[in-house]
Amino acid sequence: MNTADIINLDTEQLKTYIKEHKEQDFALIDVREPSEYSRTHIPGARLMPFPLLEEELPSLPKDKSLIFTCRSGARSRASATLARQQLGNDVTILNHIGGILSWDGKTLSDFPRVQALGELSDFTMVLNSGIDMEKGAWIFYHKVLERFPDAPFSEAFGSLSEAETHHAQTLYNILRKREADIPDFDTVFAAAKGEVLEGGTTLQGAIEKLARLESGDPISLLEMALDIEYAAYDLYRRGAEMAEDAEVKRILYGIAHGEKAHMQSLAEAFRYLSK
Repeated sequence: MNTADIINLDTEQLKTYIKEHKEQDFALIDVREPSEYSRTHIPGARLMPFPLLEEELPSLPKDKSLIFTCRSGARSRASATLARQQLGNDVTILNHIGGILSWDGKTLSDFPRVQALGELSDFTMVLNSGIDMEKGAWIFYHKVLERFPDAPFSEAFGSLSEAETHHAQTLYNILRKREADIPDFDTVFAAAKGEVLEGGTTLQGAIEKLARLESGDPISLLEMALDIEYAAYDLYRRGAEMAEDAEVKRILYGIAHGEKAHMQSLAEAFRYLSK
């Protein structure tokens, strides 16, 4: 599955799309929580909370374009990816960049955005970048646990932190087969700076935003994590398709599958917010 066939629309493009298309030709799906939806939503949007998305996807019409929206674009992008996988390539799928914040005219400058990972065209660069990004995510998740040790979603972040180390080790094992003279994993992982997270923001920027978050604003935190895991999924899917060795391809697809599972675990964390 190539996520490039998901069409991204900013708010102005979405408004134009809605204006120029007949109502029966598209479905606008809001994947936020019910409490968010009740406060404000785009007219005509159908509520389908992200934690319930996978089980609800089969109910969506196959003869309409599906437009996913959320608060900032993190959940909608993950939702569009899951929809593409489950519904196949015959359905037109669109993602609303910026979400309801953009629709309402609020700033998005404080939210992480995915960098041009497509520039990583060399397989060795993908592996090295992956190790470095896993280190950055590992640091960030540890900072989250320090900041919110008793939050209901802390268990999910603990699991994510452990998974980053495991994924980095797996990438290192592949890299060592290509470069036998590199140091051992502990040395490589300790040396990795992790300055750029998988979600395309700097580690320092993420930590600064984390410090400003209040315990009553878990949505921003979960969306940051979702951005990180989505970009990791994208990186490893593309890495798998670049790999020539069948075993390496299988391993990277496995890591990508793990990143998708992380998105699903974060969906469960969103579910806590509605309880």
